[in-house]
Amino acid sequence: EEKKESKSGKAKKAKKKPTKTTKRKKKKEQEQQQKKSDFALGQLPPRLTKDEIKYQAALGAQSRRSCRLDYGSSVKKHAHATMCFDKMLENEARLSGEWACFYNSYSCAALLFEVQAAVAAVLFRFKSTYATLPRLLLKPFRFMGDADELMKNFPKMRGQDHDTRFRAVAICAVTSLLASDSEAPPKTVFLQGYSCTDVSFLGILKSLLTSCHVPKTKVNKLAKDIIALSEKHGLDVSQFGGKRCKSNYPGHMLQIFIKRNLVDKYVYAAFPFGVIDKKRQPIGETMGSGGPIKGQVRICAHPAIFMRAQLTRMFVYSADETFHNNREKFQDELTALLEPIVGCDETREAAAKGIFDGSLPEWYDSGDQSKHAKIANKYK
Repeated sequence: EEKKESKSGKAKKAKKKPTKTTKRKKKKEQEQQQKKSDFALGQLPPRLTKDEIKYQAALGAQSRRSCRLDYGSSVKKHAHATMCFDKMLENEARLSGEWACFYNSYSCAALLFEVQAAVAAVLFRFKSTYATLPRLLLKPFRFMGDADELMKNFPKMRGQDHDTRFRAVAICAVTSLLASDSEAPPKTVFLQGYSCTDVSFLGILKSLLTSCHVPKTKVNKLAKDIIALSEKHGLDVSQFGGKRCKSNYPGHMLQIFIKRNLVDKYVYAAFPFGVIDKKRQPIGETMGSGGPIKGQVRICAHPAIFMRAQLTRMFVYSADETFHNNREKFQDELTALLEPIVGCDETREAAAKGIFDGSLPEWYDSGDQSKHAKIANKYK
C-alpha cells in the first residue's frame, strides 16, 4: 500500500501545469485545424427526394412560373442581349428540378471576377470557361460563413450591405430574369450592368494580387498588363484606368444555380441595402413555389460552395458581344499572364496559402489543375 501511495504521489508530481507557451501552441494548432476545415463545409442539409425534384422540374423555369415572357424594350431591341436571355431561360428549364436560380448583375467588378476565376481554375479546377468567380479569399468567411451569420451581424453594420465586411462575403442578386419588381431588374440593367463606384477597383485588384503572393515589385506591372489584355478582348476596364468597351454596353449577368437543399443555408430574402425581408423567409420555400417568384436576395458567396460544381453551377453572359465571344480566349491568355501566381508548384502553393489564409487543406494539389477545369462552354 505504501508503494502504491508513493507511486501515485510521483504521478501527481509529474502532472505539470500547462505553460503559456504550451497554451499558445495548442491554440495555434486549433486555429490551423479550423482553417483546414473551413473548406470542408461539414454537415450539409439533406438532399431533395426524387419526388421533390420531379415536382420542381414539372413547375418549369423559375422565371416563367406565373410570369409572362417579356424581355423588356431595351433587350428586345438588341439581338445579342435577346440571345443571352434565351440561353438563360433554357438553363433555368434544364436545371429547374434540383437547382434554384439567382441573377447577379455587375459591370465595374468584371475584371476582378475574371482574375479570381482564372486563378481558381489553375489552383482548384474551377471551370472558368463557364463563369466568373465573385469571391476567392477565404479569410472573411471565417467570421460570416453563411446566411444565418450574415443576418445575425447585419444590424451591427452601419453601412448595411455597403459595409466592407458584408461586401467581402456577400453579393446582391434577384430571383427572376423577367420580374420588374426589384431595384435592379435584369431586363432593365443587363446592357449597362449594375455596380457601386464608391471603391477603388484598381486598388482591390492590386490587393488581390498581393494576397495571392505576387511579389510587390511585380504587382503594378502585372495589373497594367491585365488591364491591357482586357482592352484587347473588349472588356470594359474604365474603372481601372483603362478604356471603355466599344459597344458602350459594359454589363454582365452571372446566372447562379444553387442546389435547393443549400439555399436557406447561404441565401436570405432581402429588400434594398440588404435589409431582411421576413415575409419571404425562408427563401428556399419561396424559390420552390409555383410563382410568381420575384424580389431580391443576398447570397453568402462562399468559395467552398461556389467552386464546387456539384453544389453551385454558374454561367456568365456579357452585354458586349465582342467580349462575350472572346471570353474563353481571354481566360486562356489571362492564365498565361498570371505566371507569377500559377507558373510553378512553388508559386501555386504560395498563392493557395494566401487564399486559404496560411493553411492548405489536405486535398490540395500544387500541380496545374487547369487541364482538368478546361471544358468548352456549350451554354454561352
